[in-house]
Amino acid sequence: MRFKKEIIISILITIISLGVYLYLFDYADRRIVFLYEHIGLKPFDRMTTGRYWMTGFVLSGFLTFLYLIAQLISRFIIKMEKIYWVTIIKLSWIPLILGIVIITMTLGEPKMTLSIAISSATALMIGFSVADDLIMNFKSTITYLITGLGLVPFLVLFRALELPGKGILTLNISILVVVISIVCGFLWLLIANRLFIKHKAPLIKVIKGILAISYLGLPVFHYLIATPKGIPYITSSDNFFADNIVLRITNWILLILIVVLGDKLTKRIMPSG
Repeated sequence: MRFKKEIIISILITIISLGVYLYLFDYADRRIVFLYEHIGLKPFDRMTTGRYWMTGFVLSGFLTFLYLIAQLISRFIIKMEKIYWVTIIKLSWIPLILGIVIITMTLGEPKMTLSIAISSATALMIGFSVADDLIMNFKSTITYLITGLGLVPFLVLFRALELPGKGILTLNISILVVVISIVCGFLWLLIANRLFIKHKAPLIKVIKGILAISYLGLPVFHYLIATPKGIPYITSSDNFFADNIVLRITNWILLILIVVLGDKLTKRIMPSG
């Protein structure tokens, strides 16, 4: 019976997701959705292309939030048995990727390239994967989301290091932004680790919580709250990721190191006993 429910949910998620892509890439006005002609941008400019694949993160954030509410209702009000998100995603990934590729490459104008279609579909599936722990274990969810919240600014603002090259910030200010975000985030991490010492989430969950807030929650918040009235556009990847791939990877590596170091330092200077 449980497996049957997961099949039904995977079908619903697939239909909703492909329906959203059909709307955004074929029916909706792309000049609004992806800000064509904004500051002179064209459909296949780097910033516009970033909006295409950020669609996957925005949609996965929306669906994660809706599914989280449904899970809360089903498990704590209706008292239904647990439904496994991983199984749902395993059942959905092939039709989702194929459907997104077909929709974006055959419908609407201009039609997307294969690399853009795959990157957007991949972002959607990565978003679903990051949300797994968020959905399945409500008791630990609050713990690792609060623990990781302080490092969200570091993850999002690390890209400030490349802004001087774009004439947006001075080098000193960009470095100061990153240093402050690291120090404040690390202090937050130490305090949260100590507060939740008896119910501390595994490091991988803390990291996934940081990623979920940064790459799922914030893009959805931007779409709902931070866009002008009547112009609900998909945010650019520039708001969340550094352009330079080396800088981007460095950001993720430093995030892992900070979380690990914070955990070890907490155990050393703030023992639970």
